[in-house]
Amino acid sequence: MYRVLLIDDQPIFRDIIRAMLDKAGGFEVVAEREDGADAAGSYQELLPDAVIMDVQMPRMNGFEAVSTILEVDPLAVVVLTSMKQDDEYESLAQEAGAAAFYPKRSLDVEVVRSLIEKRHQQVLAA
Repeated sequence: MYRVLLIDDQPIFRDIIRAMLDKAGGFEVVAEREDGADAAGSYQELLPDAVIMDVQMPRMNGFEAVSTILEVDPLAVVVLTSMKQDDEYESLAQEAGAAAFYPKRSLDVEVVRSLIEKRHQQVLAA
């Protein structure tokens, strides 16, 4: 079972993603947070297999929060999302070190699963 941390200031989005993960099977949402400022501390406390996080949030946006998580775990699987389908967001996510960026409408939990499995293979190979 893959453990996932959801970070989004909109409860409705967290509900939708949780339902998608439940339907796909093999995932457990270990916690939900409303702000990127809580990302690193929550990551370090929970050590999830993946983080699904919104880009636009109060106090600390998703791009900044990725950096704080990667300080804790350089191999963290962080998937950034947004309601905006913006090419700039894709490049900013990549620059920040996120594993991927997907518009919320296009988020596929099987992609999250494959990113987690890829990370596990990297850890085993090291």
